[in-house]
Amino acid sequence: MNRRAALAGGAAAAMVGTGVAGAQTPVRIRKGAGGLTATSDDVVAFAEAVRIMKRRNDGLSWARQTQIHHRDSQHNNGLFLPWHRQQLVHMERIVARLTGHEAFAMPYWDWQEHRFLPAWITDRDSPLYERERARGVETLDFAAARWAESPYTAKLASDGFETFCGKLPEGAGMVEGYGHNHIHQLIGGAMRHPRTSARDPMFWLHHSNVDRVWATWHGNRGRDLYPAEWTARTVTGYVDVEGRATGELPVGGTLETRPLGYDYDRLYPFPVFNVIEQGPPGATRRVPLGAQSWTVRAEAAGGGRMSLTLPEDAVARMREADDTLTIAGEGAVAYAREAALEDRSLEIRLTAGGRERSLGSSPTFVHIPEPGDGHAGHRGPYVLPFRFGEEVLNLLAASDGPAAVTVFAEDLAPELARADARADWIELTLTLTETRWA
Repeated sequence: MNRRAALAGGAAAAMVGTGVAGAQTPVRIRKGAGGLTATSDDVVAFAEAVRIMKRRNDGLSWARQTQIHHRDSQHNNGLFLPWHRQQLVHMERIVARLTGHEAFAMPYWDWQEHRFLPAWITDRDSPLYERERARGVETLDFAAARWAESPYTAKLASDGFETFCGKLPEGAGMVEGYGHNHIHQLIGGAMRHPRTSARDPMFWLHHSNVDRVWATWHGNRGRDLYPAEWTARTVTGYVDVEGRATGELPVGGTLETRPLGYDYDRLYPFPVFNVIEQGPPGATRRVPLGAQSWTVRAEAAGGGRMSLTLPEDAVARMREADDTLTIAGEGAVAYAREAALEDRSLEIRLTAGGRERSLGSSPTFVHIPEPGDGHAGHRGPYVLPFRFGEEVLNLLAASDGPAAVTVFAEDLAPELARADARADWIELTLTLTETRWA
C-alpha cells in the first residue's frame, strides 16, 4: 500500500468548496504539535502536501497560499479571526485532497505549553523546514523569550467583543495584538511580514493555536456578544480543492468549529489567561456602588513618541485607593501604516514621578496596502490596544505629580538607521468604580 492510500485509511471524501462543511463530513480533531512526531499521520500528511504544493504552479501551489495571505488577509481589525479561520479550513481540505488523508487536521503549536519549536519542523531535510527563520530559533525557549511573559493577553472569561476580536474599520483585539504578533517576530524571517509569513509552515501551526484561543473564548463568552453588523460581513480570497476561488463567505458562518468540520482535542487552560481575584475572607464578589469615567485623547506632535496625561482628579482618587476601588483603563495607540513601522515594538508605559510601568509591549505586524490588492480596510492607521487595572496602584502611590501614558516605537532593526515611525494618536477611557465586597 502506498503512503497516500495508507493515510486515507478508507475515509470518505470530505465536502469541499462551499466554505461550510456538510453534515456528513467527519469532524477532524486538531492536536497539539508538541505531542506529535515526524511519523504522526497529520505531520506526514502536512509534509507531503507542502512537498506537492511547492512543485505546482497553479491554484493549489504553495506560492498561491502565500499570495492569498499577502493580498487578502485581514489584520489589525475585527475580521482578523474569521479571515484566518477560513484560510485554515480551506488549507485542511486541500491537504486532505492532495494526500488522500481525509482526516487531516492542522496541528496547533501552543508555545506556552510546548516551549520549543517541534523537532519535525526544524529538521532541515523536511519539507516543513523554512530556511528564512531567525538565527537560533531551533533552540529558543519561547516561554522565556521577550514578550512571552506579557500580562496583556486576552482574558477568555471576561473580555468583551471588541477587546478580544478587534474593531472595524481598524484596531487589533488583544488576541491579535499580544497573543499573535510576537510569535511572528520571534520566529523571524518570512514570518515577520504578512506578505511572506504564510510561506513558513510554522504560520499554519501558529494560527491554528490562535484559532484555538478564539474557540475557547467563544465557548465561554463570545457566542452571546457578536454584533449583527459584524456577523453580516464577509471574508474572501480563498481557493477550494480544485484551486478555484470560493468567493465571499459570511462571517456568521465561521463562529462554530464543528460545522466547519473540525474541533480541538482540548481548549485553552484557563490559568494561563485568568487570575482569580481574591477578596477578604468569606467574600466572593464585588458589588458596584458607583462609577466615574473619563475619556481623553491626544494627537501626536510629530516623530515616533507621544504622551497622554491622565486626568488629575482620577489620579488623585487612585492614589487614595483601597481594595474597594476597581480600575478599568482601556485605550489604544495609533501609528501611520507605512514601511517605517515594520520591525518595531510598540512600547506603552504609565509614567509618574520618574517611575514607569509597562502597559503594553508588542512587535508590529503591519499589512502595507498595495495598488489593486483589495485592501481598502488596511489604509487607515495601525492601532494597538492597551489596558490596565489595579496593578498600577503601587506605581501611583509611590509617586507625586502628573501621571501619563507614553508610547514609542522601538526599532528592532537599528542597524538600518531608519527614520522614526510616525505616531498618530493615543486615547484612553478610564473608569473608577467604588465597590464593596459581599
